[in-house]
Amino acid sequence: MKKLVYYIGAPFRLLYKIYFVLVFAVLAIPFYPIFFYLLRTDKKIHTAFKVKRIWAWLLLFLTGIKVKKINKHLLPKPPYVICANHASYLDIVIMFIAIPETFLFLGKAELLKWPIVRIFFRNMDIPVDRTNSVKARKSIELTKQAIQKGYSVAIFPEGLIPSENIPKMMPFKKGAFVLAVSQEAPIVPITFTTNWKLFSTEVDPFGGGRPGIAKVVFHPAINTINKTDKDIPELIQATFDVIDSKLK
Repeated sequence: MKKLVYYIGAPFRLLYKIYFVLVFAVLAIPFYPIFFYLLRTDKKIHTAFKVKRIWAWLLLFLTGIKVKKINKHLLPKPPYVICANHASYLDIVIMFIAIPETFLFLGKAELLKWPIVRIFFRNMDIPVDRTNSVKARKSIELTKQAIQKGYSVAIFPEGLIPSENIPKMMPFKKGAFVLAVSQEAPIVPITFTTNWKLFSTEVDPFGGGRPGIAKVVFHPAINTINKTDKDIPELIQATFDVIDSKLK
């Protein structure tokens, strides 16, 4: 029965994904020059963030996705380090709606190679090249400077979207936790519980794709004051467990 439902819905899911990509491309036309102007330097970050929220809201509105924030009141005062599971490219868009204050993304450097996408990240968010240890350390230093300036930083600690067993998470990398401990910034765990169903990024082009509700679950902030590098494994496990608790 499940296979029958899958095959019946497959063409509709594919059409929705094509429509989503078309809407993304069309919205890029009016927003491209705006971001090109605002992101020439890092002096207009707050304005650029507000425009990104408008862009994200329009994209979700036109594709029939509504964001439901659960326990948003648990967010502490910035700056903090946001750690969320990563199972869909939709996660990035939803983050701009979910987090009210200006934050920066620490994302993979490959994003800067995508012609349309890179303009949204240039001179604001921080690319990290995990294949180059020197560049990776430089990225971490930039995130420390961002925290010191009062900006929160959003990181997907898995490092990439899992290729299988979604929404099961992969082991977390320690970069986000090294940052949080070094700056004594609280860790804010977030669970995206439905994004993978709304827009899957798995190899199967007929995978999840439909309008619906994107649920964002906020968890109590994890304190890092007086923590040291020795506490990082414990912080990683605690963050993993609380995020995972809403995926089971």
